[in-house]
Amino acid sequence: MARHSLCILLCLFGFSSQKSTFDDTSYVAAVVEYEVRANSSLNLQNYVQLIRDAAKENADIVVFPEMTLTVRDHVVVPINGLLKDYPVPALQPNLYDEVLVSISSAAKENQIYVVVNVEEIVDCTSGDVAGESCPEQKVYLYNTNVVLDRGGAVIDRYRKINLFGESTRKPGSLSDLGIFETDFGVKFGHFICFDLMFQVPAIQIVQKYNITDIVFSTMWFSELPYLTAVQIQEAYAFSMNVNFLGAGANNVRVGSAGSGIYSGKAGALVSIIPGVSTTKLLVARVPKVPGQVNETVPGPIYNSPTEQDNLYLLTDPSLVSHTTRLLTPGNQQFILTDNDVSCYFRVRLSERSGSNAPFYRAFAHDGVNVYVKRDAGTVGCLLAACKTEDVKSCVYRSDEDVVEIQELQIKMAYHRHYNTTLKCNDIEFFPISLRNNMFPLNPANFTYKEDPLETKDYEKNSNENDGPVEITNKIKSPQTEIISFGIWGRVFNRDGKILKDFSKEDIEKYIEIENIIYNPEKDRSSLIDDEL
Repeated sequence: MARHSLCILLCLFGFSSQKSTFDDTSYVAAVVEYEVRANSSLNLQNYVQLIRDAAKENADIVVFPEMTLTVRDHVVVPINGLLKDYPVPALQPNLYDEVLVSISSAAKENQIYVVVNVEEIVDCTSGDVAGESCPEQKVYLYNTNVVLDRGGAVIDRYRKINLFGESTRKPGSLSDLGIFETDFGVKFGHFICFDLMFQVPAIQIVQKYNITDIVFSTMWFSELPYLTAVQIQEAYAFSMNVNFLGAGANNVRVGSAGSGIYSGKAGALVSIIPGVSTTKLLVARVPKVPGQVNETVPGPIYNSPTEQDNLYLLTDPSLVSHTTRLLTPGNQQFILTDNDVSCYFRVRLSERSGSNAPFYRAFAHDGVNVYVKRDAGTVGCLLAACKTEDVKSCVYRSDEDVVEIQELQIKMAYHRHYNTTLKCNDIEFFPISLRNNMFPLNPANFTYKEDPLETKDYEKNSNENDGPVEITNKIKSPQTEIISFGIWGRVFNRDGKILKDFSKEDIEKYIEIENIIYNPEKDRSSLIDDEL
């Protein structure tokens, strides 16, 4: 039977009794890893208590995950209508749904900013609705973040733009990004789960609007070797150099887990990716300048290996088709290429310590990824652990015998392009690493840099976001627990374009896998809790 816990993890020391102010150099943030439950009334009670708990630790803001509050219920969020005149639902309980009234009351009573995610309903069956778009006379559902301030007022609404299947829901508008300001001097951008994988909003909101703090509500499904939950949250915070407040839904039997608070290139202030059913409040003091952490932080909260094994993990099914090379003990230097990418590897491995020790392979990839449910451009240079010499055995976690990676340097030669219309990069790169415990390497243990290149056909451009680029990722000291390490990029300007090098069989295989992910109830029914 799964272990259930409702607990608070206090991840900072010497809290002040005062709320953070505009002039303070930091603020206190809280995020919730919340176990998925089908009882909306119980969820609402738990949310209200967690808001109280966060306030007791002087959190200025608390963030909840995606789709863990109103599992089957819908909420009206009239941000352009009724809320303009009556912005505090707690003061007008007869006008609003119980969810908005209760969360508003909790925010007001505890003087804390709150971000919750709900399934929003707009009923257009009778015609136009004030402040809403009603292209047809029907009911519209949205995956929506709602932000409330310390006074319980609803101050922002954001509708998820990039839906992960979610066929019953309508996507939000590309022009309607989630941005809100606070009384402690921080302007936040916020988006939801799958949005993290796309140029709008994840890249544009930072680079066009100069946002340095991101709120992220998610129900993530972890995929090896690039896209496990904490791994990609921390990589995004690092590459975009932002503070990142990630709150994850917890349902380990379908692969959902992972939350954390991260600060730019300093990495995780606190993070968790449990292998057991968990509800947990994480709290940390966040510097207003990302990466400028001046106090000790707890960092990752580790699980026992046996518990971690309970977390269901996908593996990128296209990995077997990537350009690859099996590594051997000792020194090796080589280059792998695929389409436009060149990957340089410099590796020194020890002998395998036993029969269960991993083998390692190098991979190069310039193509598309299945996880994003559409033809989305990706590029990668990677070292990954495998159970055997066969590429089909990758990626592999071993808690027993090891191989020491004594030296590892990976360089990617690729190109950048800046989108002058969207005012953000068309290609974005991320340092990727993952250890047996499902957490990435601490930034203190690797060096990552991006350098513009000058070639005979291309002089260095004053805009470093255009032209050839060399990206380097290398470990600083020997490692024995790495299951993946490298560089991964999203090539947004290739989205929707399948490369000519992909065979008909490859494409059919991707479509088959997409259908499995689209229909988890059918193909993973034994992994889903009966009550859901």
